[in-house]
Amino acid sequence: MARLSWTDGFLRTDMLPPDTHPPPDAFGSWPKSAPWLVLAYGLLGPALLLVLAPGARGLALNALNTIIFAHAGILALARARKERDARWGWQGIAAGLFAQTLNQAWATFSILRYGTAPPFPSWGDLLSVLTLILIAASLLAWPLASASGSERWRKGMDGLGAGMSAFFIGWFLALGPLFHRPGSSPEERGAMVVFFLGNATILGICVYLGARRTSRFRGPLGWVTMGFAASLLQITLQVPLVLVGQYRLGDSLDLLVLLAAIFILLAPMAPFPVEPGHPPDVEVQDRSIGALMLPMLPAALALAVVLAALAWAPSTLDAPLLAMGTTMAGLGLFRGMLALRDLQRLSAALESRVMARTHDLEAMQETMLRTERMNAMAVLGAGMAHDLNNALATIRACAELAMARLEEGQAPEGKDLAHILVAADQSTALTRRLMSFGRSEDEPHASICLRDELSHMETILRMLLGRQCSLRLELGETTVPILGSRTQIEQIFVNLVSNARDAMPQGGDITIRLSRILFAGKPLACVEVEDTGEGMPPEVQAKIFSPFFTTKAPGRGTGLGLPSVRQLMHNLGGDLSVTSQPGVGTTFMLRFPVAEG
Repeated sequence: MARLSWTDGFLRTDMLPPDTHPPPDAFGSWPKSAPWLVLAYGLLGPALLLVLAPGARGLALNALNTIIFAHAGILALARARKERDARWGWQGIAAGLFAQTLNQAWATFSILRYGTAPPFPSWGDLLSVLTLILIAASLLAWPLASASGSERWRKGMDGLGAGMSAFFIGWFLALGPLFHRPGSSPEERGAMVVFFLGNATILGICVYLGARRTSRFRGPLGWVTMGFAASLLQITLQVPLVLVGQYRLGDSLDLLVLLAAIFILLAPMAPFPVEPGHPPDVEVQDRSIGALMLPMLPAALALAVVLAALAWAPSTLDAPLLAMGTTMAGLGLFRGMLALRDLQRLSAALESRVMARTHDLEAMQETMLRTERMNAMAVLGAGMAHDLNNALATIRACAELAMARLEEGQAPEGKDLAHILVAADQSTALTRRLMSFGRSEDEPHASICLRDELSHMETILRMLLGRQCSLRLELGETTVPILGSRTQIEQIFVNLVSNARDAMPQGGDITIRLSRILFAGKPLACVEVEDTGEGMPPEVQAKIFSPFFTTKAPGRGTGLGLPSVRQLMHNLGGDLSVTSQPGVGTTFMLRFPVAEG
């Protein structure tokens, strides 16, 4: 089985597995009485037509149909207690079947008492109309369509449109001339139209409810569909005979009514439950050709008939045809309004989900930046330990000299205490710098001098490199103001210098150059971070800004450093590019907008 779908402007054929999945939660098997009931009812009807005299056939068939419809109504009530999710639909079907039972019983009583069936149409036929309305509503009350949105209304409009289209085509091909004959009354013709449209509408609703999931036809929906297909066939064949005065109660055509009643009797006896429908957001994801074209098919067929008539026989487009066409157009507009309302509701739900997902992504991004900042802080802490040890050694040596002088009864020298104070201030500055780098809250953007910030960062950057790598700053003398924060600038260059250090395991040189350039008529601050490391091939360069991509050994890198640098540059309104050559080195170029004034 294949499904056609549009993908990126091309018609694609998707091979689908056959629809073999069983309906959910089967109740079991058919009742043992089911085949015997079908056999008894099915054989009894033809036998009555063969055995009885013509005058008694109508009475016998009406009595038999009364029993079958009453039996089906009782079983539908029992099914409503058994299948709680579909109980409203089963109760409605039971009410419709009991209404039809009353109509059949009244006709039987009339034949017994007066020797003839009630005139057509009569008050009893209103019960048949009520039956059609109740069963159509019951099908929509079954959980075959989504419980929210306007899908139930749309399925009803689709079924009514299918009924109107069938009658439209039938009128054009055969029924129109017959309805214009004077042999039948307007009430009789109107009743025929109502019964034809009612049965065709129910059949259309059944088709639309099961078209997307054909497994539903193996349950009660399939038997209801077959029942109303037989009923519609009986009405279609009966209408011409009634209009020309050749139909009589008890005709062999009434066996189709018996067949329809038997099919409907099997619906509440079916062992499969009513298969629930998809939620609206799943229904709209069905992009198959059938899902797109099926609702438009009846109107398309009617339109084809109209166009053919306009081309070859425009005189056949009489007032009833134009009225039916106008009605179908109104149904199409109403259905489109319902679809648009659902689309707007789903669009609002999608927007809310997108906003929630965007908020989550922003939170994850902030977490990623903080994580990378803490990773860089750990690296800085390792490098800072050497400078702190030097400061602590100076403090200890000066303190020991002061203690020795005190033991000798001499006052400590001022230069020793001054050394202690200088070393303590250096240690305080180092720890304060490290703590400010690792804080999680964002500083507000302000105008800062990029040259001064890079100059102040020299100590921290040298901590990262160790003794094998050298750092050279070429900052010039020009003041380059940008809008940003110290925390962001520090994180950007700590990440870049750390990557450069890792790319030079045998040592090398790192150069940071600052310049002021014009690009597209706008002044920019340009910073180049150049190393003499191993470089990167083109396939690696294409991935370095992807989150979690790293060429380092497991446990040595997170793959978040360069993505966080790119995000920080985006937050500052700048951009980032890279050039690299294996065996020669790598240069990262950062461009910041200059803060004028």
